[in-house]
Amino acid sequence: MIVLTAQADRGRLERGESHQVIDLEALFRPVSKRSQLIRIPAEIPGIVAEAVRLASAPRPGPVHLSLPEDVAGQETAAPPLALPQRASGLPDPQAIVTASQALKAASNVVIVAGAGALRDKAAVSVKHFAESVALPLVTTFMGNGILPPDHELCLFTIGQPFKDPIDDTLKAADLVLAIGYDPVEYPPEKLDCPVLTIGETPAALDAGWQVIADLPGDIAASLNALSSVLDGRQFGLFDAAIDTRDQMRHLRHTGEAGSPEHILAQIESLLTVDDTVLSGVGKHKLKIARSLAAKRPGQIIIPNGLAGMGLALPGAAAAARLQESGRVLAICGDGDAMMNIQELETIKRLDLPVTLMIWQDNAYGLITAKLQDETGRQTGLSFCSPNWADLARSFGWAHAHVDKGDSLSDAWNTKARQLMMTVDVDYQSGLSPD
Repeated sequence: MIVLTAQADRGRLERGESHQVIDLEALFRPVSKRSQLIRIPAEIPGIVAEAVRLASAPRPGPVHLSLPEDVAGQETAAPPLALPQRASGLPDPQAIVTASQALKAASNVVIVAGAGALRDKAAVSVKHFAESVALPLVTTFMGNGILPPDHELCLFTIGQPFKDPIDDTLKAADLVLAIGYDPVEYPPEKLDCPVLTIGETPAALDAGWQVIADLPGDIAASLNALSSVLDGRQFGLFDAAIDTRDQMRHLRHTGEAGSPEHILAQIESLLTVDDTVLSGVGKHKLKIARSLAAKRPGQIIIPNGLAGMGLALPGAAAAARLQESGRVLAICGDGDAMMNIQELETIKRLDLPVTLMIWQDNAYGLITAKLQDETGRQTGLSFCSPNWADLARSFGWAHAHVDKGDSLSDAWNTKARQLMMTVDVDYQSGLSPD
């Protein structure tokens, strides 16, 4: 993502206070890979080329460029710069030997696969590697979909803020193989055993984990090289991993009507492989990560780095413009939806195939639950939601209220290109999975 913002002319930037002038470089710096002011037209080709390189480099992210209005009004003869093709990093042979020795010395090994595996287009390679050596695999929220939920090696997701069945597997493990795992996805210090990392970039050694071997570079190439020196070793599921798998299969879809698990079970049955799901941030996000299984890698997008509320609805608009077929589903809490509700107009104007599902509990549920669990009380976190039916129709959207989840399939099958579904969700108290 390249973010281009307008700025006042350079003469006004040198003054003190001036109308609508703020330090945009400083404003965007904490949430971008680079934030830069364009000072003269001649430097534009180099700045733009570097912005594209940074934005698309491993761990891709936004780069912000601020364009003063007087610079924007000028012309330059400076030609665009071509980007050199990024070389695919091959694994170091000695690092492969070290990694294979660590694996051969371990018995209870579990794979933790993260968003980097999908970004590096290595999801298929991760799946094949796990199957070839019979290793149990758990993903972060954004790694969902590498294995189908009924696969014998699938242990589902990691990242819940409460005690989870996967915690027992990690405690019993004597080695974690972290593939495409980013420390912003889940606190690495919770991986309380030695870790072998495989990723596009070198592992962060100061993140609080016990990295004993690191394979930076092309993930698929590293897995192929590692597989070739394991001599057909088959690890298999150790007892704790089997227990985790069986518990998670039981917990995913055991909720009563109106529970998040019941709603998500129906959504999972209705999704096709071409559909895309975006989650907002809140208590519903944890339920989606636990109970909704992706039918392909990258199908479910869950903000879990900065974890900012308000992503799902504008994100759904972007996803709908990018994909050629299928529908886009944004699942939001009521508080999350209201943060960017004006995007209903954008989606209607562009005639995008988007369904917005709003889970109503009239409160900031995740914050409420955390405070209740930690302090035994909570304050000032409830609010009044609008009349969603009237709001949807005022923007030209169709609306359907789902009663305890029973009418979800009827609403889903409507022909409306823009559909808002609302459902009263029966959240159980606290953050515990029970």
